[in-house]
Order: sequence, then C-alpha cells, then structure tokens
Amino acid sequence: MYVVGPEPPLPKLTMIAECLDLRHPIVTGLLHLHASLLMPLFNHLWLVQGTGNANFFYASTLVFACSNGAALVDCIWAGLRIAIGDEKEGQAIIQE
Repeated sequence: MYVVGPEPPLPKLTMIAECLDLRHPIVTGLLHLHASLLMPLFNHLWLVQGTGNANFFYASTLVFACSNGAALVDCIWAGLRIAIGDEKEGQAIIQE
C-alpha cells in the first residue's frame, strides 16, 4: 500500500466518500475525476510523446492538490457535523 503515487487511488477515494456525509460530494468527486484523467494524459504527452513540458504536469498536480483541499474541507465539515450535530431552532451551540 502506498500513500503518495503518480496517480490518485480512485477506489480509496470512493470508499472514503461513501462513509462520510460530505457537503459538496459532486464537486469534490468531479475534481478528483478531472485530476485522475489529466495526470496520465499529461504524463504521456510529456514523457512518451515529448510534446508537453513540465508546466502541463505541474497543472495536473495543482488540480489534484486543489481537489484534495476540497476533500479535506468537506471531511472536516462532515466530522464537525457528526460531532456537534445539526443546529435546532431556538438552540445555539456555545463553547463550554
């Protein structure tokens, strides 16, 4: 099992997304799908065909980093929602 690799492990991401109640699951999923399609494509263009350059690969990893950031924010929001619960009318959540 590896933590960091050249391409995102899609089965792990879908398993995590199913377990959590994410705020924007479609946007986060589409960002990861976009990064999953860009990384092998730009890798092939740059290393195999020689028509791309490092900026293409940098752009694909930037999209992947942004999608991981969106997933992290969604997971934190889902965890806080599970821990605190939904706010009900007439009640306020205060820090003790």
